[in-house]
Amino acid sequence: MKNILLIIFTVFVSFSSFALSTNAALDSATSSYKRGDYEKSVKIYETLLSEGMESATLYYNLGNSYFRLKNIPEAILNFERAKLLSPEDEDINFNLTLASGFIVDKANPIPEFFVYTWIKSIVNTFTVNIWSVVSLTLFVLSLFLIIAFLFSGKVSMRKLFFWTGILFLLLSITSTVFAIKCRSDIVNNNSAIVMQAVSTAKSSPNENSTDLFIIHEGTKVTISEELDDWTEIKLADGNVGWIKSKDIEKI
Repeated sequence: MKNILLIIFTVFVSFSSFALSTNAALDSATSSYKRGDYEKSVKIYETLLSEGMESATLYYNLGNSYFRLKNIPEAILNFERAKLLSPEDEDINFNLTLASGFIVDKANPIPEFFVYTWIKSIVNTFTVNIWSVVSLTLFVLSLFLIIAFLFSGKVSMRKLFFWTGILFLLLSITSTVFAIKCRSDIVNNNSAIVMQAVSTAKSSPNENSTDLFIIHEGTKVTISEELDDWTEIKLADGNVGWIKSKDIEKI
């Protein structure tokens, strides 16, 4: 029993120490940013990320620091990572749009089918954690309603409890699907940002192949395939080509 209590106490102290050091680091990064020491704030945020801490706010603040340093591709990369975790955050989307205005390439995206766009906008209304909570809450409510249906004596109330319970159950399943979709978008994300000032897209993964087009730093691309040191990318306007893998960084 004493050993168990000692382990619990040790874990608690370690967790508390980690939380205090993390908060101190975040405060230091914020202070550095406010006084214009953006290089120091970048260093602190990057260190926290390397230690396993991850959040939309952290990526957002790192993006702001890089933007102040006029490092546009790094700013866009981190704003995109923040958006991936919090798709509907107005501040993130505004700053991402602002930073994207500095990139050279202005590809016109291929229009999406309106139903897909509509569903995606609904899915992105909440984060994966919120969708999970909504799903669990609706499921619990549906169980209570089904139980109320079983023990209710009035026919009218039994019908009300039954159909409302079924509705909540269906909404719970839908929320679960949305949560899975949000999680899948994060885990299986295949987008990247061009980090090189200029990169030439080739017709095949070979230096001697035909030059297709040139893309510049900050441009967002979709990864189609990877082969050795090469990556096949697709632009928003549908153009496809191979570039060096070192020229891009995955979101």
